[in-house]
Amino acid sequence: MSGRCEVKRAALAAAVLVVLSVPSAAMATTWVVGRDGATVQATLDRAQDGDVVEVPAGVWAGPARLERRVELRGTGGVLDGGGQGTVLKIAGAGAVVRGLTIRGSGGDLGAPDCCAYMEPTATGAVFRDNTLTDCAFGLWVHEVDGAQIVGNRVRGRAEVRDSDRGNGIHLFDASHLVVSDNEVIGARDGIYVSATEDSLIENNRLEGLRYGVHYMFSYRNTLRGNVSKGNLTGFALMQSRNMVIEGNVAEGNTRDGILFRDAQTCQIRGNKLIGNGQGLFFFSSTENQIEDNEVVGNDIGAKIWAGSVRNHVVGNRFVGNRQQVFYVGATDLVLGEGEPGNTWSDYMGWDQDGDGVGDRPYRMDSFSSHLLYQYPSSVFLLQSPALELLAHLEEQLPLLRVPTIVDASPVLGKVQR
Repeated sequence: MSGRCEVKRAALAAAVLVVLSVPSAAMATTWVVGRDGATVQATLDRAQDGDVVEVPAGVWAGPARLERRVELRGTGGVLDGGGQGTVLKIAGAGAVVRGLTIRGSGGDLGAPDCCAYMEPTATGAVFRDNTLTDCAFGLWVHEVDGAQIVGNRVRGRAEVRDSDRGNGIHLFDASHLVVSDNEVIGARDGIYVSATEDSLIENNRLEGLRYGVHYMFSYRNTLRGNVSKGNLTGFALMQSRNMVIEGNVAEGNTRDGILFRDAQTCQIRGNKLIGNGQGLFFFSSTENQIEDNEVVGNDIGAKIWAGSVRNHVVGNRFVGNRQQVFYVGATDLVLGEGEPGNTWSDYMGWDQDGDGVGDRPYRMDSFSSHLLYQYPSSVFLLQSPALELLAHLEEQLPLLRVPTIVDASPVLGKVQR
């Protein structure tokens, strides 16, 4: 019994030491800019770990540097850089910047000049519910692990040329980030992701940009539930691997809904690609799972180029695209072998056994595809006896065919996969 008591006493003593080593909320101090310091920086200099620095209504001159585990909280105030350099630098592990308006950086993209810049020491920092305007770059996250960027509003310098703008949110060599519920309008790229791993980008809204989200050399990231509208390209994956791209919407983008260049072993599923120049563009991308996407009303449903082979493409719906597929390759690319393939709104076949799969393959260079491309109103003639006869005749005269996309098992109804 005495041995057990000694163990309990030792455990209790250890717990007490832990509690005493953690500052309590009651010990935290709230400092107010203008009352406790003439500037934001002067007030931050007085704060200790666990304290709060409030920025009240008014315009307060930057720059400022947050070096401790302090919450910098906007209560109506604006931190203004006056058009010089970076307005706010965040260096403290666990630091929080919340509810603050930051504006007026310099214009040097090489420096880089930013509204806010997270340094490598800002492990676990939180940047939440801030408004960033009139800056070269909005937020730059540099070699940081575990940061959260949530609920911010970023407005780029839409009045300057695209090439003279910085990115709204720029992630470089970072890891384990959460970037969610942000809105970026009028920057160069909305969210630029370089050499960043194991991170989540979710539920962001991106408009008036070059690329909504732009990945370069990044691995094991998830892109989920984002909306990219009215950009040059909705989402771009370049030289990236093991990505999950699911449940996103790319609508009304001039060039591409989702672009994959040298992307491998990615899962692209459940996305809606509506009214873009090209719904999907694959360039030299292999061994990806492309499933259950809605590709609707684009100029070209999918453009497939430069050795994009060994991709698993099933369950997608290609509906009402002016041209379903643009394909460049030396041989036919066959989809849906041994399993139900994809839905094609211009398929002119029958399902006589009622299994939900067409009785003959879908071939992109068919007479019906060209007819629909040139005369969209001919959709009303699909599955008419006359076009059915022409399709059968075409199968007997293959001499003029060029390599194209062939779906061996086009889907007409509900099927089990």
